[in-house]
Amino acid sequence: MAEIAQLLGVSPSTVSRALRNDPRIGTETRRRVEHAAEKAGYRPNPLVSALMASRRRRGGAGEVDVIALVTNYGGRESWRSKDVCRWEFEGIQSRAAGLGFRVEVFPLGEYRSDPVRLQSTLRTRGIRGVLLGFSREETERILFPTEEFAVAGLSAYFRSAAVDRANFHGFYNVQLALNRMWQLGYRRPALVVPELNNQISNNLWSGAFLDWQRQLPKSNRCEPFIPCEADDAKAFDLWLAANRPDSLLVYKVPVRRFLAKRGYTVPEDLGLAYLYRNSDEMGQAAGIDGNLSAVGSAALDLVVEKLNSNPTGRTDHPKEVLIKGTWHDGATLPPRTRST
Repeated sequence: MAEIAQLLGVSPSTVSRALRNDPRIGTETRRRVEHAAEKAGYRPNPLVSALMASRRRRGGAGEVDVIALVTNYGGRESWRSKDVCRWEFEGIQSRAAGLGFRVEVFPLGEYRSDPVRLQSTLRTRGIRGVLLGFSREETERILFPTEEFAVAGLSAYFRSAAVDRANFHGFYNVQLALNRMWQLGYRRPALVVPELNNQISNNLWSGAFLDWQRQLPKSNRCEPFIPCEADDAKAFDLWLAANRPDSLLVYKVPVRRFLAKRGYTVPEDLGLAYLYRNSDEMGQAAGIDGNLSAVGSAALDLVVEKLNSNPTGRTDHPKEVLIKGTWHDGATLPPRTRST
């Protein structure tokens, strides 16, 4: 870099910044540096790059970089009351602290829901790392400008943003649960999830269920119950009578209330497992723990990876890191027969 700086008549720090696509370096200067580096056969050493990135973050006085967690949930605190969001946020904060970063929440609502206003604030403060998370479905069309930033996405929030993401492994989790239900002796398990949530999973939940059902004899196959409205008790009753499942894998549909109105009890009449257990269900109900703090940690890692390697803006080939869930037995799904 010193040789390139001498050749071009610029400082070594300018060369360093140009090769990292630092926005403080003009386009023409950056192109001159890149051209000279290419002719000289320059290749970055990833270990040295990571070390220097850490030194730049911390400075000489133990300073840390801020990573912006951009939310669009209708208020600064509202998402914090949800188990899913809280667990993911705990993973984000823990991982950030371990890597020498600090996470600061930037609700779009405080910027009149204008991403350009927020972009200007982040640029002014020198914040380059952005994690998109905790947004409501009805506001998904609001796009955050990714230019000049190292951006990644959390789960399915801000779904329209073409960025690298960390998410729970929906396909794996459904089949993990179904296999365990089968081992416990249930022969007609059925999937019960709302249409919207299934769509948010990219239909991986229903896809995993239908793929697993192909292995069963036709006499044991059930249609999934995927209602447009989770509270549609009449549709549930009709589906239950037509399919006669012996167990349910459920997410966000109040099946216990529906079953109680029909005089059914859990687990005497039907076994019950939850696709993603919340804090109230843990310790008593069978089902999957989504390991959502690990999802948050993985999403933060994607931002840091980009800060270290310095690509900014959108990517034509976004990747997705999938975190597998963990099954837990519970009183709502006792063994029916010897495992087979």
